[in-house]
Amino acid sequence: MDYSTYSNSKGTEIRQQLRNQSLENLLITSINTVGDRVFPDDMAVLDMEALCQIVSTWRATHTATFGQVLPNTGAIREGIADGSGIEPGDNEVLDVVAISMANGGSAPINIEIRLGDLPLFAGSIPPTGTTSSELGAIFPLTLSKGLPLKFAVTGGTSGDFSAKVAYEFRSI
Repeated sequence: MDYSTYSNSKGTEIRQQLRNQSLENLLITSINTVGDRVFPDDMAVLDMEALCQIVSTWRATHTATFGQVLPNTGAIREGIADGSGIEPGDNEVLDVVAISMANGGSAPINIEIRLGDLPLFAGSIPPTGTTSSELGAIFPLTLSKGLPLKFAVTGGTSGDFSAKVAYEFRSI
């Protein structure tokens, strides 16, 4: 079979739809939704070869650090207020390694730490105090897009609350 006309019209459909993306920004969902259904017949050979090359190249780019903490990516986000927190972006995975919460007021504050809307921890911070020691069992806490770490004051003065989160990036 002559694939020259097929190659120009349809054989590189997968490559055409992915051509403006770098391997660092390529999402698995992009590969899952690109092109027509692929069947192992003569007409699908070029698309299958293109997809195999894309997956192989992506793997070669990311396998060296796949699933490992990336060196020199540790950071601390400070000044987190009631109702806010930290959330990874596209193609980001964070390992939260420590949390510190403070109460700058004169009355106790009740606090919940949530993963999305799921409560992970509920506790109290004494007046002019900090807490972090009782959180040890939840670390490291891995976050990905769609699973933000949030802080919610459930009792007391929310303006007196602040938090710090120490995290590092993990490769995907």
